[in-house]
This record gives sequence, C-alpha cells and structure tokens, in this order.
Amino acid sequence: LNVHNDTRTRREMKSTEDFLASEMNKLSVQERSKALDELHCVGEELKETPEMIETSLAEFDKVLRERNEPIYNLATSQNRSYVEDPNFRLRFLRANGHNVNQ
Repeated sequence: LNVHNDTRTRREMKSTEDFLASEMNKLSVQERSKALDELHCVGEELKETPEMIETSLAEFDKVLRERNEPIYNLATSQNRSYVEDPNFRLRFLRANGHNVNQ
C-alpha cells in the first residue's frame, strides 16, 4: 500500500513540477528573475529614509489599533514595552518591504 501511495505522490509531484516549469517558461527573462528573487526573498534593496521609517511606524501602529488582533493583544499584555518598541516593529516592516497591511 505504501509503494502505491509513494508512486502516486511522485506522479503528482512530477505533474506539479512540470506545470510550474511550463508556467515559468512563459515568463520573460525579467519576469522569471523577479519571481525567483521574490521566492527566495532577494532582490532590490529598499532604501529606507528616516521619513519612511516614521511614516511606516505610524501606519503600522494605526493598523494594529484598528484590527484589534487577539494575538497582538496577548503579546502586549505580556510585555508591552517590547512589543511597542520601534526597533521590534521595524523587523516586521522590513520583512514586508514596509507594507503595513501584510
């Protein structure tokens, strides 16, 4: 029974890989490069400015207050000063290219 499942799993994986390769081949070189960079979290480095940081932190704070997320509320109840530290919040902003809605 395991041999049958392994064979089926391999076929499904091969089918998926073939589909992905086919779709990637439809992209231009630039589109493919960008997609692979995004997949591997590399690419153009975001140039931060003090204004960008200030704006992003303010927007992030606003989004957090509006969403009223239970996990965020739990974290702040456990250690508010750590969770509200701008350096801690910048980690999330930088990981998402300063997109506060991710």
